[in-house]
Amino acid sequence: MTLSTIVALASGPGPAGVSIIRISGPACTTVALRLTGGVPEPRRAKLARVVDLNNEPIDHALVLFFPKPNSFTGEDVLELQVHGGRAVVRDTIEACLGVSDVRLAEAGEFSRRAFMNGKMDLTAAEGLADLVEAETAAQRRQALRQMDGELADEMGRWRDAVIDCLADAEGDIDFPDEDLPPGLSDRARSRIHALKERLESFLNESQRAERVRTGFQVAIVGKPNAGKSSLINQLARRDAAIVSPIPGTTRDIVEVRLILGGMVILISDTAGLRDSEDLIEAEGVRRARQRAKEADLRLALVTSHDDKSEFEDLMTDGDLWLLGQADRLAWADARVGELCVSSVTRLGLDELEAILTQRAQADLGKFEAAPLTRLRHHEAVREGVAALDRALTASVHAPELVAEDLRLAARALGRVTGRVDMEDVLDRLFSQFCIGK
Repeated sequence: MTLSTIVALASGPGPAGVSIIRISGPACTTVALRLTGGVPEPRRAKLARVVDLNNEPIDHALVLFFPKPNSFTGEDVLELQVHGGRAVVRDTIEACLGVSDVRLAEAGEFSRRAFMNGKMDLTAAEGLADLVEAETAAQRRQALRQMDGELADEMGRWRDAVIDCLADAEGDIDFPDEDLPPGLSDRARSRIHALKERLESFLNESQRAERVRTGFQVAIVGKPNAGKSSLINQLARRDAAIVSPIPGTTRDIVEVRLILGGMVILISDTAGLRDSEDLIEAEGVRRARQRAKEADLRLALVTSHDDKSEFEDLMTDGDLWLLGQADRLAWADARVGELCVSSVTRLGLDELEAILTQRAQADLGKFEAAPLTRLRHHEAVREGVAALDRALTASVHAPELVAEDLRLAARALGRVTGRVDMEDVLDRLFSQFCIGK
């Protein structure tokens, strides 16, 4: 792909017991000869002394060589496993940079070279990035599935189905005088309609599965001084929000990130819901209601059953009513779908955490197919669905338009895996990677 050779620290920053310095490109063998005295046998570790360009010793290291094309990047790759002291890593990299045509790698450049050399598609590269960033078991499982090619295979099947429809549609256009089965265009329209419905369903389900990465959204709503900030502090086990007896203290959204049951759960403390002539507080109330509408689950915290009328319009089936300040209020009349809680004694908070865990796992853990996990995936599939919809509404007297829309649909789906030119997407994607990956 390029004549330059890149080098970077592939492991975490030191100090550490061992650090891995990765080199990729045609100068790998030169680096091995200059720094270690020889090129090791492919894929077999060799213990060697590492020296700088003045033959001053730097360290003893394990050296591995992966000749192209059987390497991560598809190029010659050399790895130096040195001791993880900062001076050792710095001096080893500087020695590599002293070799002609060797430069520091940019963020994500190793993975980008792997993509450009056909070692992985874009969804696998994104899965790799997600695997590096994974905080929970659910995120790790989803990222590994994507890196292993499940999403690419799924998108390939959708694209092949569109191309099959295109073959039917073009049969009547390109070979009108041939002895082809009658009604090819009609059959294509039927298949396009079924395909569009399945893609729409897949898109809707993927929007839910995407939250494995971004987090299950929970919003706490209630009137001023109901105890919302105290509750979120107890759930976070730290002072995330300011607690004050003055009504209307919380003006903006305060969000905490919890990991419960292997799932990321984002809980938002919102402004107390009431009418206010204070412009800042009124904006906080507007944002609170908007966050509540967007959340996957709403927790309504009340200190009186009469409080419910203030924001009952926000609540939907499955949301939870929390009867707060249970340490000093008598909630003997608690009903189904209500939970008594206290931020002073932690009454009900363990049960609340268990409910949040169960809801997140139930909502996010059912998707069987490899889901769309990035905004660009959703945009591409939506564009494909729109093209299929245009193909269905095209006049039967204009089969050329049907065929063109099918080509656009196939192209849109191909962008998910990178099967079409998308240089701007590549720049944005790989710039988000860490250096050395």
